Amino acid sequence: MKTTDTELSKAVKRTANTPQKDSDLCTLALNVVAKWKATPAIVLAWTDVNTHEASVKAFNSILNERLGVGGGRREITARLAALDSRIDEGIAAIKGYLVYKYEKENAPAYYPQFGIEKRGRVYAIPHDRDKRAAALPLILAAITAHGFTGEKYGNEYWQQTINDYTALLREASGIDGSVSTKVGAKNELRKSILKTHNALIMMIRANYPGTYKNSSASGGSRKRNIKSLVGTQPGCTGRVALRLYLVFV
Repeated sequence: MKTTDTELSKAVKRTANTPQKDSDLCTLALNVVAKWKATPAIVLAWTDVNTHEASVKAFNSILNERLGVGGGRREITARLAALDSRIDEGIAAIKGYLVYKYEKENAPAYYPQFGIEKRGRVYAIPHDRDKRAAALPLILAAITAHGFTGEKYGNEYWQQTINDYTALLREASGIDGSVSTKVGAKNELRKSILKTHNALIMMIRANYPGTYKNSSASGGSRKRNIKSLVGTQPGCTGRVALRLYLVFV
């Protein structure tokens, strides 16, 4: 009888031997590959150890790439936050310019020209970064229209802010798109790895019923059999080693 993906998925939930963290799953999968290569008697009709190894290596590669990309994204996020503070500082100054030139009661009438909108009881430019980026050119044009070009928070200040903000948003968008693609690929590889692991669980149980039945409830014989059944692999210690054993029960 053909085993369905649903049945394989239920096996994972029932045995609870699949690490939740991608990094732990990768460690487990690398050790499973090593053990499978050393156990040629274990055969699956729809895949083989070389195909599984390729998936695991690709999974590992994506995880490493995401670590590098994530570090770069955090730097950009911090720089954008600093520019947000710079923008807010400039907006506060513009409000002062408008009050000085047009009187306090008249100043709010000019705010929309600078991309400033009312949010509750305060006037500010949007928090959303895409909307904020769209408001920046309005500020630059209004600075010129109202004669604030030569001020401290005038043309030069806002032109530099626009250049930096636009460049960082473009860079952030590129990274986010790359990460999204990698996450999609990673998730598909994870599904493939889990499907193979679950099939191996069933196959090992069928081939080694005595070993499985002799495992005590306390887990004592499981621990004793880790080296004999699974073997010791680099990085396979403690909880991960026990999980690897459970895959090969």
